[in-house]
Amino acid sequence: MSSDKEDVKEVRGLKLYKKKHKTIKKLLKKTSTPEIHGDKVWFSSYIIMDYLLENPPETNSRIMEIGSGWGILSIWCAKQFSAEVIAVDADKNVFPFLHMHAELNNTSVKTKVSKYEKLKSGLLAQQDMVLGGDICFWDELIGPLYTLIKKSLKNGVKTIVIADPGRSPFLKLAKKCKKKFNSELLEVELKNPVKEEGYLLVIKNK
Repeated sequence: MSSDKEDVKEVRGLKLYKKKHKTIKKLLKKTSTPEIHGDKVWFSSYIIMDYLLENPPETNSRIMEIGSGWGILSIWCAKQFSAEVIAVDADKNVFPFLHMHAELNNTSVKTKVSKYEKLKSGLLAQQDMVLGGDICFWDELIGPLYTLIKKSLKNGVKTIVIADPGRSPFLKLAKKCKKKFNSELLEVELKNPVKEEGYLLVIKNK
């Protein structure tokens, strides 16, 4: 039988519960299961972490993670850069997992239940960066995400970073953004905790 200690792993300086940890199992019994693919840590979060290590935001930056799921990227930004972070997801059932991991890592992250298209200009205007990993997996998400990107830039967000393995909807979004915004699409390789290839869409405010 594995111990609680063995059921916790460390990645990028963060402690993460493995899915077999009793705390995760208990939470799954106690709350509803996440509904919109927010049932694990997706590797695109690590791609964004590596990008931010090479292109760090200023200390105490205000960062919003959209489609946050368990919020590992949010928690990492709060710890790594002392950032003021808000994690946004349309599924409220992901947030107990986020808060549990934030507590495990001795930090805190604000949360907000919202769809992309419902985020208000006033809240976006308070952010320096908007981040999102594995968030454009359906064609019907392209429009709302494009609108959110446009609204974010209009309200002064300096940098938007979206990562994806290279799904068709994401690549369509990237193509659309390259036509209208100051953006670039980067091919990247992740070496750990898993070996994967993916893409980064980086959009800078002019």
